[in-house]
Amino acid sequence: MNFPLNAFSDLGLDAGLLVSLLVGLGFGFTLEKGGFGSSKVLAGIFYGRDWRVLKVMFTAIVTAMVGLYSFHGLGWVALDQIAFKSTYLWGQIVGGLILGIGFVTAGYCPGTSVVGLVSGKLDALFVMLGIIAGIGVFEESFGLWKDFYTSGYMGEISIAQWSGIPTGWIALGVALMALGAFAAVEFFERRKSLPALSLWVRRTGSVIVASGFLVAAIQLVGPGDARAMNTQGDASMLPVITPVELASWTVEGRTNFMLLDLRPEGATPTLPGAMTVSAIELIDLRRRPSLPKDRVIIVADDADEGAGREVTASLLEGGFEAISLAGGASGFANDVLDAQATDQRAAAYRLLISGESAFGGAAPPPPATKKAPPKRKTKKSTGCS
Repeated sequence: MNFPLNAFSDLGLDAGLLVSLLVGLGFGFTLEKGGFGSSKVLAGIFYGRDWRVLKVMFTAIVTAMVGLYSFHGLGWVALDQIAFKSTYLWGQIVGGLILGIGFVTAGYCPGTSVVGLVSGKLDALFVMLGIIAGIGVFEESFGLWKDFYTSGYMGEISIAQWSGIPTGWIALGVALMALGAFAAVEFFERRKSLPALSLWVRRTGSVIVASGFLVAAIQLVGPGDARAMNTQGDASMLPVITPVELASWTVEGRTNFMLLDLRPEGATPTLPGAMTVSAIELIDLRRRPSLPKDRVIIVADDADEGAGREVTASLLEGGFEAISLAGGASGFANDVLDAQATDQRAAAYRLLISGESAFGGAAPPPPATKKAPPKRKTKKSTGCS
């Protein structure tokens, strides 16, 4: 198990769990002090009576964004090493709507319901029970929702990647959005014209906009593209096996490895003995099939174009001994299956899968069985000794 701080210091499992516990306690304490343990405060934003949720959320978003993207622009943090959820567009849109309805109805989201429960709120207890029941029903009926749940898959993609807009301008846009939200809240709370904004809003807005411009400048002129220290997942550092080596393992009769083919069912060339499974299923822990940890997992995509290495990195993170097939299935076809491939190991593999003897020609005849010796006839006794 890896933790965010392990990019800079290998904390280990026990220390990482302790740090996570302390961060969680601090986060919960902050939510409670901000009034997020009360359903009245949380639901107030939907009725235009209490805007604390909007202020706190936008402040948290801008703070995290400024710090993260500034560190990336300075070359201190690798964004591609930070885990975030894959996008399943349609399922997440519907799920977001359901969550919003539940939020305004119950007055809690999953995180704040825990804070409310710890604070002794009875309504939070019923929300927690409802969440647990909902999770159970969803898990048991997942087969019915699976296709819709995984529809609109876009991978782990950010707004900047999707839109093609540089990250710095995205950060600046979010900062301006936060400023506009704070100004609107000030207007609704005071019911005055916008020029009469309070000193707090003017100062906060100035800081937000300045932070956004700072992030944009660092992203555009900074070194960027850092690699976080001691972080697994760098495709250039992943273990690989050549097609000829894989053929040799098969010829030797090794049984301590498993071959995964990421291509669609029926793709050619065929990889004998491979298990067909999609990259999405292997990366998504919810959908990953059960794989043996006592075997070497060899991952093959079409032409080693990135999917195989991404899956290999994910399996390594999960504690599996995983390696990528160099060149993918196309490389295996060229280096092993092609009759022009002259390597002896490749030739032996082709003979093996064709059912012929590795020594050439027809298979040798079975060894002759030895005939049992003839039984000796025994003379009948005459009664004389």
